[in-house]
Amino acid sequence: MMALATVSAIFLRWLPHHGFPILLLFAVSSGAALAIYLTQRRRYLASSHGIVHERADADAPAVLWTAFAGVALGALGIAVVLAG
Repeated sequence: MMALATVSAIFLRWLPHHGFPILLLFAVSSGAALAIYLTQRRRYLASSHGIVHERADADAPAVLWTAFAGVALGALGIAVVLAG
């Protein structure tokens, strides 16, 4: 979450050089950081209960969402650089 928030700030620094398409990158990265922030309490509680009961399951949707956000940021970043 902190890495995505930091990257969001870096994207804003690129705004004068790359123009308004960089705002799409900012929206995706800050949206992903916000989604992680809003759901982390549920995940931490589930993990702690899993550890206490010796049955911790992986949170596959969270892993897939994070992977999707990373791929989307990469593709959008390449598109912005090639377009500018």
